[in-house]
Amino acid sequence: MMRKEISKLLLGVVRKAYGGVKLPPFIVEVPENPEHGDYSTNAALVLSQVLKKSPHEIGTVLAGALRGAKDFSSVAVAGPGFINFTVADDVLAKKISDVLKKGKTWGNTRAGKGKKVIVEYFQLNIAKRPHIGHLRSAVIGDSLKRMFLLAGYHTISDTHVGDWGTQFGILLLAFKGSGMKTSDATLRADPFGVLEGLYIKENERITADPNRRELAKLEFAKLERGGKENRKIWKWMVDVSMENLEASSRRLGLLKFNEHMGESAYEKAMPGIVKMALEKHVAKQLSDGAIIADLSGEGLDEAVLVKSDGATTYLLRDLATILYRKNRHAFQKNIYLVDVRQSHHFRQVFSVAKKLGFDGVGESVHVEFGFMSLPEGNMSTRKGNAISLVAVLGEAHEKALAVIREKNPNVKHADDIAWSVGLGAIKYFDLSHNRRSDIVFRWEDALSFEGNTGPYLQYTHARLKSILRKAKMKKPKILKSISPDALEHRISVMLLRLPEAIGASLETYSPNILANYLSALAHLANEFYHSHPVMQEADAAKRAFRFALVDAVAATLERGLWCLGIDAPDEM
Repeated sequence: MMRKEISKLLLGVVRKAYGGVKLPPFIVEVPENPEHGDYSTNAALVLSQVLKKSPHEIGTVLAGALRGAKDFSSVAVAGPGFINFTVADDVLAKKISDVLKKGKTWGNTRAGKGKKVIVEYFQLNIAKRPHIGHLRSAVIGDSLKRMFLLAGYHTISDTHVGDWGTQFGILLLAFKGSGMKTSDATLRADPFGVLEGLYIKENERITADPNRRELAKLEFAKLERGGKENRKIWKWMVDVSMENLEASSRRLGLLKFNEHMGESAYEKAMPGIVKMALEKHVAKQLSDGAIIADLSGEGLDEAVLVKSDGATTYLLRDLATILYRKNRHAFQKNIYLVDVRQSHHFRQVFSVAKKLGFDGVGESVHVEFGFMSLPEGNMSTRKGNAISLVAVLGEAHEKALAVIREKNPNVKHADDIAWSVGLGAIKYFDLSHNRRSDIVFRWEDALSFEGNTGPYLQYTHARLKSILRKAKMKKPKILKSISPDALEHRISVMLLRLPEAIGASLETYSPNILANYLSALAHLANEFYHSHPVMQEADAAKRAFRFALVDAVAATLERGLWCLGIDAPDEM
């Protein structure tokens, strides 16, 4: 990656020019104005604070020492002391050829070699259908997993499904009160529709009569104690829900999960953790029977492990999860993709885990994200205003199919392409936003086929592939030398930044960095498509270079879209 190469060169010339002086932290970035070069650094400016010399003077010394570097055609000082770099044409030729040689491995790095990361996402609740509010965790988590894999990490994904807790007391109370049996034909025909209806109505009854919540707690307490009737009903709910989770995962095009460790999987480990917390004086038992860890000194209030009625909490189950992952996987990073409303909860979990010694292997990280709402407000299964995932994807497919048939009525496999484009539109709508942003879901935004959208990137890829298809290009051309014009140079340098974009996305767990990079590359590629003939170019050397450039950009878009979990159709 050019940024790393430039950083390494700078450290070397500073050491040579200024002896033992240590270069303070500096940045190597891409200038907003391409006329300022391909890369720029503030190294001279930060070094001036140490040497007590003018940045321009230091920049002149460093630029002079770097001008002999074979990677650059130009190294120049600008403004108060920025050093600008322009990549040499022969270096671009070699690197573009390398992209074409690597094929499906383009973008892979060894940054994570020997490191293990766990990514938890798409935490569906048992007995509830996934809705568009679940999309954020699913697509962000899946994208991060893909990028970790490309970066060489041993990556493990887990859904950590919600199959335990007071919500099941509410559902069990409603189910038993309905007089239904798990064998009823009506229930078997539409289990989630029936169960969600029961759940919504029971919540309405609890709102009208808060005393019913105590009855729900009693039902969950029976479940925890192993009550046969409640266990049987709960087990059926879990089994049918896991089948639905797998189907939903396939429908979303998520990579296969490595584990499906629901909250109930840690049931047997929880008593031991409570005992340990009491023995280590990390927690204490109150007079009403509740067991809590007092974190008020850290501004985190009281963390409840066990409630006064004896019921366990999410916090205790998350502690058991960390302990399992530490012992089973010895992770370097344990990442939770959960919305921002759970930030306080995870701060409590991580604090108690540290006091118990559960963080001795690696770091647990809450990667929070804003939540998705409808124009009329927040979504909730309890309120009954959530749009189901099936409905969202079905509508996306229909809208995508209509546009494809309008643009290209003769395209083959239009229905399959429409599924890819519709799903890509929804995923990209999410991933192109900063994950911390709250998103208002609107069809016209998610399914737009213009601007910074998934379909625009997919269409750009299809355009480039059509050039190669018409030219019957099968094998990548190896370039020995090139003489690109300004736009060709910009595109060449831009496509080589894919590993940098992936690395920056992983550094902050922000797929929108990669999405924005792909969007910028696609816009340059379309500018090239309209202004630079490829098939009609008379000069053989130029034509060969342009074919190689088209091939490399298509490969880069395809690889980048894969990282976002989006298909790259060859035609649209």
